[in-house]
Amino acid sequence: MNRIFTLSVGLGIIAFMLLLCQPAVAAGIGIGPNEVAINQATRGGTYERSITVFNPSEESVKVNLRTEGAAGEWITLYRLDEREIPISEVSIPARSNSQLLFKVAVPEDAPTETYQARIVVETQSEQAMAGGVGTVLRARTMVTIHVIGREIVSGKVEGINVANTETGVPLVISVQFRNTGNVIVSPEIHSTITKDGAVIGEAHSSEKRVTPETIETILVELATDDLEPGTYTARVVGLLRGEQIASQETDFEVFPYGQLSREGTMGELQYEGMMQTGLPIKLSGIFTNTGRIATRAVLNAEVYRDGSFINAISGDTVLVPVGGTSELFSYVTVPEPGEYQIKYWALYEGQRTETNEITLRVSEGGLSAEPQASPISPVSVIGSAMMLFVVATRGWLKRRR
Repeated sequence: MNRIFTLSVGLGIIAFMLLLCQPAVAAGIGIGPNEVAINQATRGGTYERSITVFNPSEESVKVNLRTEGAAGEWITLYRLDEREIPISEVSIPARSNSQLLFKVAVPEDAPTETYQARIVVETQSEQAMAGGVGTVLRARTMVTIHVIGREIVSGKVEGINVANTETGVPLVISVQFRNTGNVIVSPEIHSTITKDGAVIGEAHSSEKRVTPETIETILVELATDDLEPGTYTARVVGLLRGEQIASQETDFEVFPYGQLSREGTMGELQYEGMMQTGLPIKLSGIFTNTGRIATRAVLNAEVYRDGSFINAISGDTVLVPVGGTSELFSYVTVPEPGEYQIKYWALYEGQRTETNEITLRVSEGGLSAEPQASPISPVSVIGSAMMLFVVATRGWLKRRR
């Protein structure tokens, strides 16, 4: 009877350990940036930031979203293209990513001090969701919020530039605005075109959000399709929360189409990202408009590996004022590890800058989550269980003697 009991116990141990070592099918996740700081936040203020959730695995994954920490209740998450509908989960296709927006609403009665919160993204294996044994993978972004006393709305216009243009090419007015306050503001820029005192066109911009302690270039476009070549006057007025902060009148010329030169240069291409297969790598460079008319530019690039063409990529078109600079960017995702050559140039108004080249070294993508455990081999578990069974049986036989 004792022998049968011992045998049953041994087989039970083996069965239990086999159950524990059933493979947990789980997807890897990553999040970036890992830390976000909101400085000079005011009571009652709302602040927006973005994060990116990565899925480097071969299957799509549904990610749960939640917040933790003292300021966790201040944070609400949204899709980047649906900023009015809060979300608590998001599905990410295989080897892709999803950009999310989170809003931080500071309470009116929050004391002046530093607060922290964590945005947690996590996914579960099918076994865990079914109540079985599975692995929960998590990644976190730390959010630090420095709350100050009162809201200060302040800013100044540091420059207004009105460049010449051609018939059919929009007039571009660029305004350099510095936010000297402690809250995000959206200055209003009103522009009016006149000739011999008569108003013949107007436009305005109020969509640019400028964070504290930064300078942004605000562009206003006015159509010139109906303008004859000649001299015109542009009046530009800057407003901040309804108060005028700048006003300027400048004469400019409208030339026949094709008379002004188009020229530009492209700076060295920079890259950022996890540099792993299956994850997007951001490529960006600074385009400088050295011509005599505003121009639209776009980053183009070709991807090679060992001299073989892999893919062609192109970014969004950006309007660059005369003498101005703008960041041109695009994204590339490669399926295999190795060394890649990126040949790139800027295309503008039918012309292109000199072609340059950089090299990217991409490693094999892996799971980016926590906790992360080494896989357990069923063979090793069975072997360990058999050894335990033999030891138990040997002890029982010795006692029988």
